[in-house]
Amino acid sequence: MKLTRKFLIFAAFISASLFFSCGSTANMEKSQPAKTAEPVKKQQMGSSGGISSRSELSVGSLKSTSLDKLPKRLTEAPKFDFEGDKLQIELENMYYDGFDVIVDESASGSFALRLENDSSWAIAEVNFPAGSYEGLANVLATDMRHNRFNLYINKDSYLIYGSEPPVGKYELTTRAPASFTLDQPATVTVKIQQNDLNNPANNGHNGMTIDYISFKKIN
Repeated sequence: MKLTRKFLIFAAFISASLFFSCGSTANMEKSQPAKTAEPVKKQQMGSSGGISSRSELSVGSLKSTSLDKLPKRLTEAPKFDFEGDKLQIELENMYYDGFDVIVDESASGSFALRLENDSSWAIAEVNFPAGSYEGLANVLATDMRHNRFNLYINKDSYLIYGSEPPVGKYELTTRAPASFTLDQPATVTVKIQQNDLNNPANNGHNGMTIDYISFKKIN
């Protein structure tokens, strides 16, 4: 009887030890994934945040650096002399109103101007020798509703536009050149605006982004 009771007590002690040992192991196995999952989650969030932060800093740095190079806003029409075979005039170097300055490294000089409404204008004066000329613009159009504007050579207007549909990047308006001839040397007023005062049916569009205008002597 005494031996049997001692055996039963010993067996119960062994069973209890095994139970607590197994329970402790199970708890460790269940808790292990939670400890490894949390750092992975934090690492993913940190990576995403880092990319966003670098992108914002890059854009901000680009704008800040480029705006330092923006020419001083003019208060009257500048004068240019046509010499050689070609003259290129950046729009930010013109006397303008109603345009938004666009900072864009893919534009000539890192800037372009966006024509905002039907009262927007940009003006310059050019001294041309006698001869025949072709005027083009470098433009960025987003769609068919933002693809046209008017270029005035003195009082003559020319509807200027790029590819139709637009190509989605800066392009020269070779499809619609402004061709004119001067019988003698002359100072010409060059003006960009949306409207065609002579023909309202030829009105352009708001929202056009214009990089520069250029003139080439063809004869």
